Amino acid sequence: MSLEKILEKINQEAQQEVEAILEEARKKTEALKKETESKTRQQTQIILKQAEVEAKLEAKRVLTQAQLQKRMELLRTKRELIDRILKAALNKEELKKARLKKEIVSRNGIREETLSYDHILTELGQEVENDILEWLKI
Repeated sequence: MSLEKILEKINQEAQQEVEAILEEARKKTEALKKETESKTRQQTQIILKQAEVEAKLEAKRVLTQAQLQKRMELLRTKRELIDRILKAALNKEELKKARLKKEIVSRNGIREETLSYDHILTELGQEVENDILEWLKI
């Protein structure tokens, strides 16, 4: 065998080894690429599901908050109406002349106390409000 043929054979074997190494690198790169894509898809799905759950919770929280505000506004309006009704009733002359009193029972005995306008509003307000709400079936 001549020197040229030996060099050509060495060169050919080196070329084949380079191609084998390159092919193996391509296969590893492709496998790594597929694995990375798969993991990325999985993580994307997990993130999307978490975002969906969080969005539903946030929507539910906002809805609940809006419903609570609506109820509070309704309650405030009802209380204002009841206060207006009580004030109108207490402003009638006959009621002003009547001088409402209450009996206080204690260990020392029974005593009477004249109720002021503000006191009547405070004490009777909640009772009247409950009666009105029950009557209206609210």
